[in-house]
Amino acid sequence: MTDEVQAAGGLVARDGKVLLVHRPRYDDWSLPKGKLDPGEPWQAAALREVHEETGVRARLGEELPPVHYTDNRGRPKTVRYWVMEPTEVPAFAPNDEVDELAWLAPDEAVARLSYRHDRALVAAWARGGGREIERKFRVRRLPEGLETAPTRTIAQGYLATDHVEVRLRRADDETFLTIKSGDGLVRAEEEMPIERDRFERLWALTEGRRIEKVRHLVQHGDHTIELDVFGGANEGLAIAEVEFPSEAAARAWKPPDWLGEDVTDDPAYRNARLAG
Repeated sequence: MTDEVQAAGGLVARDGKVLLVHRPRYDDWSLPKGKLDPGEPWQAAALREVHEETGVRARLGEELPPVHYTDNRGRPKTVRYWVMEPTEVPAFAPNDEVDELAWLAPDEAVARLSYRHDRALVAAWARGGGREIERKFRVRRLPEGLETAPTRTIAQGYLATDHVEVRLRRADDETFLTIKSGDGLVRAEEEMPIERDRFERLWALTEGRRIEKVRHLVQHGDHTIELDVFGGANEGLAIAEVEFPSEAAARAWKPPDWLGEDVTDDPAYRNARLAG
């Protein structure tokens, strides 16, 4: 027997847009998914959950990398997603689990989704996987209304900080191992959720190479600005990051006036450098 929660769902795509669901119970936006029934095959559960939550009937495409994290009850959870092509899209009727749907372009979906693992999945699918396209800014002043923005408390520790970075991250109750390489606007990135006990064993190896920060998710147009306010040795520093689906979108984006110098290409503002 295992205590692991097993769930399946779909990245439903039509005409270049991704289907998101709003769950009133949690007041969040996510990809449609749900737990497997006893003895139910993963693929059947994925199709069933998409239909039950959205009314959409679809056919399965490629399977995406599985998502692993710890749920809000402390249990390990695995969600397997498939890209899906709709075959029937009826008028939506709100139900007990979902009260609103949104068909959004990938960059809009990334901005709307509530959870990092969902955002990473959609962003990787949209760009073919394995790359992070991101601009980074110093913060001239904190924006008005910051106290109402969603936040996450983040601790990061580095196992390696050379050209290839190997990083551990705890974000609220989720734990990840991330590998990055390269500099500037476009970097290679692979992020993998890991079990909490494995995280704790590896965390001890990052002593002296850690940062702590509170991340504020600030909505600006169709993008979410991740505004990090640092603590510890970097107390008082505020850095903002914005992810994009393409290099063209990144270069065309106009930041709000509360953002200052663009430090995307300055290695002094890489988190790995700040941790050292």
